Amino acid sequence: MERQESITSGAVFELRREGKVDQAYAMAKQLMKNPNHSVWDKRAYAWCLIDLIKRANSGDKPVEGEQYRNELKQLNIPETEDVLFKQTQYTLALSGPVAKELGIIKSLREKGEHQTALEKVKALYVQYPENDSVKTAYGWCIYKLLQTEVKVKDVNFKRIQEYLDDIFSLGLHNNIGFMRYVWGTLLGIKTIETQIHLYQYVLQLDFSTFEKEDYKVSKYTGSDGLVHDWPSLVIRILKKSLDSLNTKVDKEDIISIRDLAVEYMDQLEEDTIFLKWSIAKANLMVHELDKAQALIVDLLQAKPNEFWLWNGLAKTARNNQAFALACYCKSLLCKSDLKFNGEAKSGIIQSLVELKQYREASAELCELVDFKTNNDQKISQQLNSYLRAEWYNPDAKKLSKNFYKEHSKAAVEFLCQSLPESIGVVNYVAKDQYKAFIVLDGDILVNYQYDAQTPLHEMDVVSVSYTEYKNRDGETRLKVASCHKVDQEAPVSLVKSFNESIKVIQSGLAFTKNGNILIENKLVQQSNLVSDDIVEGIAVRSFNKKKNCWGWKAISILSVDSGYRTIL
Repeated sequence: MERQESITSGAVFELRREGKVDQAYAMAKQLMKNPNHSVWDKRAYAWCLIDLIKRANSGDKPVEGEQYRNELKQLNIPETEDVLFKQTQYTLALSGPVAKELGIIKSLREKGEHQTALEKVKALYVQYPENDSVKTAYGWCIYKLLQTEVKVKDVNFKRIQEYLDDIFSLGLHNNIGFMRYVWGTLLGIKTIETQIHLYQYVLQLDFSTFEKEDYKVSKYTGSDGLVHDWPSLVIRILKKSLDSLNTKVDKEDIISIRDLAVEYMDQLEEDTIFLKWSIAKANLMVHELDKAQALIVDLLQAKPNEFWLWNGLAKTARNNQAFALACYCKSLLCKSDLKFNGEAKSGIIQSLVELKQYREASAELCELVDFKTNNDQKISQQLNSYLRAEWYNPDAKKLSKNFYKEHSKAAVEFLCQSLPESIGVVNYVAKDQYKAFIVLDGDILVNYQYDAQTPLHEMDVVSVSYTEYKNRDGETRLKVASCHKVDQEAPVSLVKSFNESIKVIQSGLAFTKNGNILIENKLVQQSNLVSDDIVEGIAVRSFNKKKNCWGWKAISILSVDSGYRTIL
């Protein structure tokens, strides 16, 4: 009785420190027989069992080790006992017959015998369906086969989906350390979003398991030798899942994945243009046209010349066929190649039919059908029905580009109604690029890609609507949404006359002595200017890239007073 009273958890820990594990274990078992044993008694017993399991493993005594494993399991160490809980889980995972089998499976994987490894781990999983180590090993076997599958020429998407189903059924989809590898491989498969309903899997994810690095943009060097941004894992998962939607998907699922993308988009510190576009398309699928339109207009402010955005805006037109026609016409002005933008041509035809403009519809239909026939493309059921319609005229003449320009005005005006508008002056024209550089009030410089049929020239006064957006570096950029000539005088803040003595410098440039107006080499040579000539001309506000500052540049020379030359 006296001996029993001398047994304590402290004495157990002391014996363990002395390496007397068997004596410590026997003492701990005595402590645990007391129905009122303390939490320290339980801890001492658990640490003894951990030591004995490790010893059994190292001495190849599986039977003995299994006994200790069962005792340790029965203790049910709670997670609140952080250090002891983790050590218990680790010890149990790396001991017994499971550990031996897992070692064999790992060896098979390392040898590249992935199918054999998978078969063995499947059998082990049947025996130990709740063992986390078995589940994880199962997942890595699947991943290795997934890697192998994506490298073949003809990817078996059915098999890939089976792999994905298995991973999710194992409960590994929220193990972000493992899933980074899986998602990285999946998202690299071309057209996977058209073959597998990724949204179904993404809806099962717990995004709280994602870590800071999953929201980060990475850098890579492209084939052009330049450094580019590689989107974060989160944005790639969200975008691909949205792009796997179609009109046959349950409306509630579309709304759920859309809302998920909207929620996490705000946490992304990168360019979200293409994610917004995917969200807008989801809005179109559930007929939330106002939401879709707001997003598309926002995108058009950053990318006013993207044909696919104008096609998207057309789909928000409800029953306003005139507006839809305007959007599709603007789309074709941005991208007229029917190989890429047949959608706009089809949209124009449909709108013209609805508006009963059958001559124009016939002309567009002829062009589109000819293109599809010559390029072995399928002619849709709707187009075939138009070909059989009474109004169809196969001899209708092709529409001119002016038709698209005239009918696109309503779409451009719609976009521009909320955009800044300013009067500007063309201060330079790159004729070979059909590009005009325009200076606006407030020392704002924009460029505009004009049409060859309606060219712009230096000193033209124009009305400009432009969009403002931030690039990836956070810098504000401007893009012209519309530009047209106006019949009015140029603002005095942008254009002025001068009549001054000049100085020609060694580089061939000249400057007025008082106003410091730049006269470029071309004008100097054309007028045979020399220093001290009195030059009369017109100057326009201009940005000097070399000096990184604004100033004035001569745009034309009206007269030159070179009287002193005669005296000399």
